[in-house]
Amino acid sequence: MILHFVRRAYDVMAVGVFSLLLLALTGSFCQAQAKPDASAADAKTVAEISPGATYDVATFKPHAESGMGMSTSIGSMPNGRFFAKGYTLKTLVCEAYDKLDFQCLGGPAWFGSETFDIEAKPDGALSEQLVKLSSEEREKVREQMQQALYADRIQLKVHHESRELPTFALVLAKGGSKMTEAKTFRGYSTRGGKIQSIKTDGISMESLVRLLSQKVGHKIQDQTGLKGFYVFTLNFSDDLDTTGDSSAPSIYTALQEQLGLKLVPMKAPVDVIVIDHVERPSAN
Repeated sequence: MILHFVRRAYDVMAVGVFSLLLLALTGSFCQAQAKPDASAADAKTVAEISPGATYDVATFKPHAESGMGMSTSIGSMPNGRFFAKGYTLKTLVCEAYDKLDFQCLGGPAWFGSETFDIEAKPDGALSEQLVKLSSEEREKVREQMQQALYADRIQLKVHHESRELPTFALVLAKGGSKMTEAKTFRGYSTRGGKIQSIKTDGISMESLVRLLSQKVGHKIQDQTGLKGFYVFTLNFSDDLDTTGDSSAPSIYTALQEQLGLKLVPMKAPVDVIVIDHVERPSAN
């Protein structure tokens, strides 16, 4: 809320949501997430600057692969500068609307296949305001700025719908939680590859649900009843097939054996965005 990942070596955004996007696309990433530090003052500032917050300068270019193949990077600085290299516009639009890939529907074929490089930065006055915000509140402004950017540069038009989709409920497994409770939010790191891992120093179930949703490709509802912050290491195979012969268990098995949690299949209404109109970005 994020990506990121190597962007998603993505320390520049202290937000786990965006950092997961890069992990999904590159397969290898380490991300540290800072403790959310939102305040009433931040919220007031966000309400004041969000309506007119836009990038002052922005460039869009088709991504050119290097001799080593396609490289990707993505990040957002505290001063509002945003960059993305080697991403599809579908991925970037989904992230701007705080949606996972499966929650973004429609659009032409090129929208989800052609890759672009984007650089954007606000003017000096807005940059000064952004650096004073917490990472959590700055993220809210960034999403609105990027939505405005895509509406302007690629004529993006979307609408929201509620769709009945396959989802999961995250519940306590038999025997209860095997995680260690922490006093405060301390963040997490992730590693991709054939055997993947999530290591935390203290995160909420809300953060865990977001991470797991990226991994399994479905929306997950937290029904554990756990309200604190938790320390754990989760190691699992990148193969979602529970019958695979990997040296590591599937994510479903790993959750039960290592954390005392379980994913239960279900169907539920899921908020999605539907792409009504989009155009290729014009030459800079």
